[in-house]
Amino acid sequence: MVDVTALNTQIATLTDQVARTEGTEASAGALIAGFSAAIQKAVTDALVADDAADNGSVQAATQAITAVTGRFAAADDKLGAAVAANSGPPVPAPPVAP
Repeated sequence: MVDVTALNTQIATLTDQVARTEGTEASAGALIAGFSAAIQKAVTDALVADDAADNGSVQAATQAITAVTGRFAAADDKLGAAVAANSGPPVPAPPVAP
């Protein structure tokens, strides 16, 4: 009879890694989609401010862009932390058959 304990352990390790990777990818996808919406809003806000350009509207657009830039920086930190947290140790090579 063949002992499949090592194989079952590797399958479980791979299954766990796939689940962590899928979670990281889902988080990254949501984050990237949020970036896109934030950029669109910042550009729209800047264009609206430009249409009625005065010091107050230019300042408002600058503040909107600064706020979005801050959100990107914070999101980048979150993404980096998520990637680091979901990066497990390398999967060991399968044993060599005798």
